[in-house]
Amino acid sequence: MKFRILLLLIFQFYSLIYAQEAGLRGTIIDSKSGLPVQGAVVYIPNYPVAYSNNDGYYSIKFLPAGKYQVKVSRLGYLPVTDSVLIRSEVVSKDFYMESSPVELDEVIVSTDRTDKFLRNSPYSELLLGKDAIQNKPFQTLPDILKEEPGISLMRDGIWGTEISIRGLNRDNLVTLVDGNRIATSTDIAARLSLFNTNDIERIEIIKGASSALYGSGATGGIVNIITRSPGLYDELGFNGNIAAGFNSVNNLSAVSGLITGGSSFWSSKLSASYRKAGNTQTPAGELQNSQFEDYSLAAGLNLFPFQNHLLKFDYQLFRANDVGIPGASIFPVNAEVRYPDEKRELISAGYEIQNISKSFYKLSVKFSRQLIERNVENIPYTVQNIPASGTNPARRVSVLKILPGADHNNNNLQLHGNFLLTDDNNLVTGIDYWDRTYNGRREKHQLIEVLNPQGNLVSSVNKIIGEKPLPDSKYKSLGIFAQDNAQFFNGRLQLTAGLRYDRIFIEGETTYNPVYEITNGVVNYSPASQTIIWNRTEAVENSYSANIGLKYSLNPDFDLTLSTGLSFRSPSLEERFQFIDQGSFVRVGNPYLNPETGKSVDLGLRYYSLKLKIVSSIFFNYFDNLVSEIPGLFDGRNAFIKTNIGKARLYGFDFRADYNFYSDHLFYFISSFVKGDDISSGGDLPEIPPLNGSAGIKFSYSSKLSIVISSDYSFGQNSVAEGERSTAGYALLNLSVNSGVFDLFGSGIRINAGVENIFNKEYRNHLSTIRGNLIFEPGRNFFVKLIADF
Repeated sequence: MKFRILLLLIFQFYSLIYAQEAGLRGTIIDSKSGLPVQGAVVYIPNYPVAYSNNDGYYSIKFLPAGKYQVKVSRLGYLPVTDSVLIRSEVVSKDFYMESSPVELDEVIVSTDRTDKFLRNSPYSELLLGKDAIQNKPFQTLPDILKEEPGISLMRDGIWGTEISIRGLNRDNLVTLVDGNRIATSTDIAARLSLFNTNDIERIEIIKGASSALYGSGATGGIVNIITRSPGLYDELGFNGNIAAGFNSVNNLSAVSGLITGGSSFWSSKLSASYRKAGNTQTPAGELQNSQFEDYSLAAGLNLFPFQNHLLKFDYQLFRANDVGIPGASIFPVNAEVRYPDEKRELISAGYEIQNISKSFYKLSVKFSRQLIERNVENIPYTVQNIPASGTNPARRVSVLKILPGADHNNNNLQLHGNFLLTDDNNLVTGIDYWDRTYNGRREKHQLIEVLNPQGNLVSSVNKIIGEKPLPDSKYKSLGIFAQDNAQFFNGRLQLTAGLRYDRIFIEGETTYNPVYEITNGVVNYSPASQTIIWNRTEAVENSYSANIGLKYSLNPDFDLTLSTGLSFRSPSLEERFQFIDQGSFVRVGNPYLNPETGKSVDLGLRYYSLKLKIVSSIFFNYFDNLVSEIPGLFDGRNAFIKTNIGKARLYGFDFRADYNFYSDHLFYFISSFVKGDDISSGGDLPEIPPLNGSAGIKFSYSSKLSIVISSDYSFGQNSVAEGERSTAGYALLNLSVNSGVFDLFGSGIRINAGVENIFNKEYRNHLSTIRGNLIFEPGRNFFVKLIADF
């Protein structure tokens, strides 16, 4: 009873304090339909960005007295700007927005660690908002991105899908969730599948060198997945949604839910999802072992303990069960390989202080701990018959299963300060610490059968061999950076410049192989064949990176951009410590590899009007010290050893045009091309997508209905590396229908439905790694998705 009274007094105390604070609140409304607009950005320079909730409500706290220029924007709407006078009270201000078929990129991105409008960025950037995500079927995150210029899919089945950005992928891209890295020491970690897509607010992508912003690995770009953050209310309130969907191509059923709530000084979020899918159907038959099942849970809590102070807690859990891996090309063709259990768990806490002084307007500190567990079950169906030799009888050795697994612990500490040097000059500096601890294991289960000269069974032995595929190892990175954003000539010229220094520490423990053997249940931790394959290793490296970006507005509709960058990639733990015994030779890592370095140039042209939008760029990247394998000797054995020898260049273009040709109807065209040259060998680089893109027409009827007819196309790829197969071109036809929001029992209901690959066309994605004879992508897919906001 006393606790309840104390809690009530605390709530009343904070409610009294916050009721007296000056600020801005109101509702964002669609001017045609009169319905609330959710997800709109309410922006005041150098203050926290506010987003409207399901009711269109927004709130900005702690505004000192003064006159402010407020800009409200959202993809699919024309931006609205108005001035608001704040004295010593909370001002109520509603904004009415008019829909626009052409998206003008007047939305906020935070990829350079400050909030700025996408249109003002000098980089080649993409932003996908909540609508674009929710209008897609329940698949993986890469399927949402696949139609964007410069983005190509890399499939290992359906669940394990990655992306390529301008011909670079995997270790050359940094993936983040809410600013926290997602990294594992494996090629097929399926990191972009570990998300509930219904809980994503937006996806920000930089195409090109970004090491000055994010450190090692961002030589090809970054993908920042930003989950939904709960907003504030004037009094106790709640919002939420429920989404459910079905895909016919793999009998996928999915359901997810989200609820947010709060008051004037706290807000919270709780979300969950569940999906289950069978094997994928292709025009050539069923893709065996492509099933999956996963679920997620996420929670967040924001507290305002004092004026201008924000305390944030977040928790994310994603688990997958029985996930087939049909595309893992390193396994035998007939092998059954799956993830019996995959897990990502993130805990983070952050603290922000706003308006410390006129020039020092924000200080933030954040710590996160993320665990990714990866367990694989490989049933290879391999049997080796060993003939009798000398006194050794004939044997039949069956590999029953191989069980690799690893725990990847990531810690991230960020300390950032934002400074307003002048009204047109914004500086952010900070320290980033990030580490990754790898702990791996692998067991080989064998049945060894002894045979007599007639081939009959004499005896059998069950044997388990415990190994370390990599040493238990650590990767630590400490980075210091500064990023300056300035405007000149009344905002016509935007200048961005950044510098970064990283000191990286690598440690590898002494590693024995095999670690143990279990023969018919008897454990031996010192088997006769045990040897040290890695002695304890330590390495330190220093890396520098930089970027300069310019955006110049020739007139209000026409912009030119130029960005250059120096980037680096510290070699992965596999490249440093790999030891794979392939019988006649071994593949060996090198702990003392130097970082790969990159130099890039990107020149862009952008045109925005109410009828036409064009965003295009040409780019050139040069890379040195690329990691490759060369023949050599390791402990007297033939080996392929990782070495810095490679030089390469990639160049090409991205292009997108949107044309509002009649009423609210829109035609769009997207095209991307990249050429990759291996300068060291004089050939072509592997895993380079061909010229590809999409085109479509969107018919919109008020805010009640939109119909999109689109075609995805790809030219053939004949510029391939040695051992890589060419790919024929193709074109697909798709149809989707999206309803507007209509009211049903007080809830806003939306229905999205359609069909992908209408004609069930057989085609092969050049970057996919599907094994065996079944090389085709998914066939015709009917999908339906229902979303209810309340």
